[in-house]
Amino acid sequence: MQKNKMIVVLFIMLIVLPLVAADDDYESEEAQFGGLAEVGFAVITAGIVLYSVVKRTPFIEYKKGHFFIAVNPEMPFLRLRAPLSLLDIHHLLVILGSLMTLPHFISCQDYSTPAGLTGLLLGFILLIENISGFYGRYLHAKVEKLRREISNPYLKEALKKFRRWREFHIAWTVVMYIILVLHVIFVD
Repeated sequence: MQKNKMIVVLFIMLIVLPLVAADDDYESEEAQFGGLAEVGFAVITAGIVLYSVVKRTPFIEYKKGHFFIAVNPEMPFLRLRAPLSLLDIHHLLVILGSLMTLPHFISCQDYSTPAGLTGLLLGFILLIENISGFYGRYLHAKVEKLRREISNPYLKEALKKFRRWREFHIAWTVVMYIILVLHVIFVD
């Protein structure tokens, strides 16, 4: 329980500290904390790439367990173990990265410009992506539970929902990066 409280306190500090440190005399129409947002998107991208590469490549084997790294001369070339599952690491990095972008979105003064509109849209898409991730986690747990039961008639339907969700989630991720590129173009 103490660990959970510590995580909550760190997340709150991550959101509040940049706002406290903000310059009160800031005159520009530009949103502040661009660097923090850039780091946030780097963390989000790391979470997405790590999950996608490790899950879909035969070169890396990842399992939950005590921390361990081994390099092998044969497949899988890299064996990794960590206390969190790959999905947990993905969620943690994406949520942390999303929280890091919040001060930048909140500090925007004008959403009527192309940069402001794309930034607002990006914030909205990040919210949808995070909610979608929690829903996907729920569906994944449901599918795994149904798989353990012998000949469950609901498994096929749950798998169908999970596949549809995954297509939606991946499509929204692509849209998020397209809007991010547009936002960066409009800001410069």
